[in-house]
Amino acid sequence: METLIKDISYGIRNLVKRPGLTSIIVITLALGIGATTAIFSVVNAVLLRPLPFADSERLVTVANVNLKQGDLAFFNTWPDFADWRIQSQSFEKLAGFNTRDLTLTGVGAPVRLRGGMATSDLFPMLGVSPQLGRVFTPDEDKPGAYSVILSHGLWQQRFGADPNVAGRPLTINGRAYQVIGVMPRGFGFPFKADAVELWINAGIDGEGRSALMKQRGNHYLEVVGRLKPGVTLGQAQAEMGRIAANLAKEYPDTNSEFGATAVPFFQGLVGDVRFVLLLLFGAIACVLLIACANVANLLLARATAREREMAIRAALGASRWRAVRQLLTESVLLSLFGGAAGLLVAMWGTQLLLTFVPPGLPRVAETAVDARVLGFTLMVSVLIGVLFGLAPAWQASKSELTTTLKDGGRGSGDGLRGSRIRNSLIVAQVAIAFCLLVCAGLLINSFWRLRQVNPGFDPNNLLTFKVSLPRTQYEKPEQVETFYQKLVSRIEPLPGVIGVTAVTPLPLSGDNADVGFAIEGVANNSTSPFPNETFLRVVRNGYFRTMGIPLVQGRDFDARDTHASTSVVIINESLALRYFPNQNPLGRRINPSFSTDDRGVLWREVIGVVKDVHHASLSAESGPESYVIQAQVPWNTIMLVVRTSNDPEKLIEAARREVGALDKDLPLYNVKTMEKRISSSFVQPRFQTLLLGIFAGVALLLTAVGLYGVLAYSVTRRTHEVGIRMALGARSIDVLKLIVRNGLALTLLGVAIGLGAAFAVTRLISSLLFGVTPTDTLTFVTVSVVLIGVALLACYFPARRATKVDPLVALRYE
Repeated sequence: METLIKDISYGIRNLVKRPGLTSIIVITLALGIGATTAIFSVVNAVLLRPLPFADSERLVTVANVNLKQGDLAFFNTWPDFADWRIQSQSFEKLAGFNTRDLTLTGVGAPVRLRGGMATSDLFPMLGVSPQLGRVFTPDEDKPGAYSVILSHGLWQQRFGADPNVAGRPLTINGRAYQVIGVMPRGFGFPFKADAVELWINAGIDGEGRSALMKQRGNHYLEVVGRLKPGVTLGQAQAEMGRIAANLAKEYPDTNSEFGATAVPFFQGLVGDVRFVLLLLFGAIACVLLIACANVANLLLARATAREREMAIRAALGASRWRAVRQLLTESVLLSLFGGAAGLLVAMWGTQLLLTFVPPGLPRVAETAVDARVLGFTLMVSVLIGVLFGLAPAWQASKSELTTTLKDGGRGSGDGLRGSRIRNSLIVAQVAIAFCLLVCAGLLINSFWRLRQVNPGFDPNNLLTFKVSLPRTQYEKPEQVETFYQKLVSRIEPLPGVIGVTAVTPLPLSGDNADVGFAIEGVANNSTSPFPNETFLRVVRNGYFRTMGIPLVQGRDFDARDTHASTSVVIINESLALRYFPNQNPLGRRINPSFSTDDRGVLWREVIGVVKDVHHASLSAESGPESYVIQAQVPWNTIMLVVRTSNDPEKLIEAARREVGALDKDLPLYNVKTMEKRISSSFVQPRFQTLLLGIFAGVALLLTAVGLYGVLAYSVTRRTHEVGIRMALGARSIDVLKLIVRNGLALTLLGVAIGLGAAFAVTRLISSLLFGVTPTDTLTFVTVSVVLIGVALLACYFPARRATKVDPLVALRYE
């Protein structure tokens, strides 16, 4: 211990004596370790931190499997959920929940809140008890009960943290509910971007003519289960597969194309986010490696300059291990200082990083520099100090004693081995930088192409907002239609308004309504009465004109299309091409499998064909879509779309007043311009492209600095050789070529190695690309040219300095 303390003390004195070199190394490590720690803090919060539930590893999400496409969907039907609860033996409990918007009135101004519906098993299964009151009971899973549980935040904000709030009546969606409890602070299930502010009991979904509990074709319910002790995930998956197969035989109309499985709840929570975060963490780790390689080269140069000191130590009886230990101690000290400074960088960088993080990232709000992050930083710092200090320490400790002392410090011991180590580090840096630059180049190219996609409509000067009519006050179709007619007629005369219409779901809103349908006169060889698929949109008159969607064939909806008239539908080009190839679809009839009244599923006549629109996302191909008019499908909740001649946001307050004038209890919500909605759809690709681009740029800069440093050191070491060459007649251009050729050879070797590695690495990011292949030739060529160009620039300055060597001075060198 005494020896270690002496080593540390001597090492600190040594570092203080060389403040310039010490500062460069500490700053380099601080930036590398700090950036890596910042990314790790997000990874830790989202991927590594355990869920705040007892035995969370036994929680699973039950998903349905599309047997045609093979993909998972985490929304199920209530009847399927009810059958799973009865027939499964693998779970202690199965619970269902769903998030939805709810209107709260009677407590201040009417407000639209993010709500949740939960079955009585959910909170007990999660092991969470309310702070006040109680949870739902099994009786409240049945129609007739109206109970609500408040979130801790809503309880404080709207109810002043009233301890006697339990039993208080509330009006939600026009219906009287009773508060039965308040959830504890910090309870954030289901970890989505919009936190649930109040929970209602499941019985509400069993009410009405078309109750959700009775619709085996309506996939809206998320299902969570807790495995019994000793039951494996594989056993649960096998059991769910068998139950789904039995249900498919029993209900072929709705279940023949769906299976069921169980996945870890955590996997269902993070989804594709896991891959993106690990990709970014791997990228910043590569940048850290490049920074460490630069530090290793600096330490090699420093160790070479200390060969005489090491030789004197050896002459005085110090063992080789003693010299290595001293140099390693100094290396670890440097990395610990860099790690400490890196923590400060990480604290600042984490806050900066969170401003770019997509809002839908689960649990990202929990990001903090906690004990695990501190441990990670310490571990990285020590590993860097040992791994990247070992080679310089070993190199410096093996100098020839007699030669070094005789040469008086010229550093002849540097030799071929030290040069090989430095060159190898540069080649590795170039190869890593090449891979990062190619990945960044592909994502930038992909992002640019995504921004060029035509959404299929004109998003400029469009204001969108949602209105939801409570079914208790607007139960009849004519009531719904009358309200929206009045609202449109009140907004149309407002200054700057060009057109008013409505749609649900709105393009790029993240919502979709996928229904099956049959075609009249076409044989059905499927077990389902609705063998074909379409995405359904409910619109008002003038929708296509207001949105700027071209009508290709037929007519638009108009005043003649009422609830009592012939049921009609407009289809898009994709549906016409797929299901009516080389035919005129006008006049044909299809029956989208939904109903809103006692008439059931209706045959609808095709009256028009419109251009395709990107509804799901700009990167997804347009699928078959069908549009029905709201007058014939009186949905209570719909998105109003207003086109203006000026800034659409100036219309928000006027629209709010007009809605309030018709019904004072109706809030305007989800208000946003269409341009902002499109911009928000770029958040995740922008996030990953921006960060990877920054990392690649830093890697390129560090590689150039490293190459410059190695060549500058080489020129210094070869001053005597350069002098002899020039004395023997070598021209400046010859010396320039010699130095540049050495640097270019290292660069080309690194590019060659990076090229092979990039072909493998880019395939890992293929799912993030749009319109670009993982082996895009233009990207590979561009990156190669840029990297070689930057390397030549880094080589030029040391080479130019070599040409200025005075042969007479060089021959007398040292």
